[in-house]
Amino acid sequence: MRTTCTLLMVALVLGAAVLVCGCTSLREDNVQNQTPAGTPGENLTIDEVLARDGNFSTFVRALDASRLEGLLTGSGPYTVFAPTDEAFSRLPPGTLDELFGDPKGNLAEILLYHVAPGEYPASEDATIATVQGSPIALDATGESMTVNGAKVVRTGIPAANGVIHAIDAVLLPPEITLPVINATATDTPTGTGNTTNTTD
Repeated sequence: MRTTCTLLMVALVLGAAVLVCGCTSLREDNVQNQTPAGTPGENLTIDEVLARDGNFSTFVRALDASRLEGLLTGSGPYTVFAPTDEAFSRLPPGTLDELFGDPKGNLAEILLYHVAPGEYPASEDATIATVQGSPIALDATGESMTVNGAKVVRTGIPAANGVIHAIDAVLLPPEITLPVINATATDTPTGTGNTTNTTD
């Protein structure tokens, strides 16, 4: 009887050990299979962040049409003031068709006007030279940050080669004249460019 009890105890101990090892192994496998959350965009370039976000599809399509997507894959750093899809949707009828009809002309100029070399936070006043050549004016004195009068609706979207600020309007370089857009465009007080009106 004593031998039987001893064997039974040994079996129980061995069984418990196997169970514990199995659970530990399972936990380790689960940890290894989890993708670290990290900071959104920390390993993605600006063009990749824009494409994955889902709110900048028109901006991304415009970059592709203008063959400028490669600009935002470089080492940078860059600051991009990216109009949301809603901003583009509020352009006057026919404007987008006109711009996409000249992808390497006015469309490219407008897109480059939304990109600035270097990283700029959405928290201080500044006049910034864009890749296009004309400057843009950042204003942080009000309740919200604006760029050439356009409201920054999301700030500091991180990317491996810079930062993105989402804006609620499409910016126009001062030298761009498109009759369809200029019908509702508003000149900024500083004369640094135009902003298409996206507010009701």
